[in-house]
Formats: sequence, structure tokens, C-alpha cells
Amino acid sequence: MDAAVPARAHVVPEPRRADPGLIGLLGFVIATLTAQLAHLGVQNESAVFWVGAVFGGVVQVIAGMLSYFVGDDFHFIVYNAFGWYWICMPGFLLGGELGFFEVSGPARPLFSMMFAVLALGFTFAGATHNSALPLTLLLVAGGLALEAVAAFAGAATLGTVGAWLLIGASALAFYMLVDKFAWRTMARHIVPLGPPWIRRGDVPAEHP
Repeated sequence: MDAAVPARAHVVPEPRRADPGLIGLLGFVIATLTAQLAHLGVQNESAVFWVGAVFGGVVQVIAGMLSYFVGDDFHFIVYNAFGWYWICMPGFLLGGELGFFEVSGPARPLFSMMFAVLALGFTFAGATHNSALPLTLLLVAGGLALEAVAAFAGAATLGTVGAWLLIGASALAFYMLVDKFAWRTMARHIVPLGPPWIRRGDVPAEHP
């Protein structure tokens, strides 16, 4: 008698998930641009409180947590780190207005400097993706660092330069968002992001 042939397992395809980076980049662009326009005196800080808390904070934290479910470690930590940064910063503003747990002195620029160092550290992993991402992180690192130094030293010019670097980071993030949206919705890359600066360790080198 022939041995029983096991039935072929029925494979259910995994449903396609949306890319959390779409809302993560959107939140970063809107919050960063709003904050730097306030820094340059174009608008007051009231908009920074609401836009920063919602788009910079809530939206980026959601993007970070959704990245966990798709196994994206890089964006999980980056969006969460800067999402919680943007939740703390409006809290600093609110404390200053209400005089409740007010953060003064070197605490705020020191907090920004910590995230400048974080952005610099994230640059190396970001450089394995393309050219636009590490350049964006370098602009974030430079912008936050200059604004922090300006606050420490009372040098308004450095703060202005830092604000423009962060506006540049916002523009590059929007550039990446355009490409990501086009790729996810039309399966087309419409703008070049450039080659990675660093080859991933799990990717074999190409033979000449």
C-alpha cells in the first residue's frame, strides 16, 4: 500500500501593510518647519505648541510604533526618539507660560544638544539606505547643535544658521516623502535619493 501523501499546506499571503514612514516624514516636515519659522520670527510660538505636539509628537510616535510591527528597527527608534522629543518641547513652552514645572537656564539647550548627538549617531545607520537620509540627519544634528550653542552663548546668528539648517532638513524630508509616496502608490521612483554611503554588513559585496 502506498504511503499517504501529506496534503500540501495552504499558504495564506501576508496582507500588504502601509509604510509608517509616510506619516513619520509628514509629521517631521510639518513640525520642524513650523518650529523654525517661529525661531526666525515669522510666527509666534503658539503654533509650535499645537503643531509640535500633534505632528511632531503624536504622529511620529505612532509612526515609530507601527515600524515595530513591520520589523523596522531603524525607524522604530528614530521616530520614537524625535516623537517624544516633540512631546517634551511643547511641555517646556507650556511650563514657561503657566509657571508650572518651568524649564529654564541651560536645560532646554542641553536637551536639544542631546538630540543633536542622537541624530549624528543615527546618521551611520541611515547611510545604509540612500544619500538623502543621512544628509537629512546631518542637517538635523547641525541645526540642533547650533541652536543649542546659540542659547548657551547668546549668539543669535548661530541660532539663525541652525534654524536654516533645520529648514533644509525639513525640505529633504519632504523630498524623501514625495519619492516614498510615489513608490507606494504608483510603484514609481520619481526623484533620485542617491546611493547608500555605507554598505550593510548583511549584503554581500558585488564581484567585479
